[in-house]
Amino acid sequence: MRVLISIVVTAAVALGMYFFFLRSALSGSGGSPAQMISTTSVQMQLVSIAQAERMYYVQNSTYATLDDLASSGTLTLKTPDPDGYTYAVDASPSGFKATARHADAVGGNPASYPVISIDQTMQVQRGN
Repeated sequence: MRVLISIVVTAAVALGMYFFFLRSALSGSGGSPAQMISTTSVQMQLVSIAQAERMYYVQNSTYATLDDLASSGTLTLKTPDPDGYTYAVDASPSGFKATARHADAVGGNPASYPVISIDQTMQVQRGN
């Protein structure tokens, strides 16, 4: 009888820990696993934009807008973005900042759809 009680108690503790850690992992990440995958692909797209900016800078000694990158053949973006993000690049002679925003971030939970950006330092930043 003691063995059966210890198995039930162990199973209950294990199940409770599983649900606790699963719930905290989802709430701490800012969304569902699908949203996490989406933001990872957006980050990869931003890194591609930043690499294209570097190549454009080497060839032209200035940073470019998104349209300039596309017209020069340095960058090809999927339009519309399958994850619902739109991309923008603010370029100046001394640097650039590429930003990705989700259309649902305005009215929805900003943690679920963070604004993601990268600049000439190649550091990806997440914000609201």
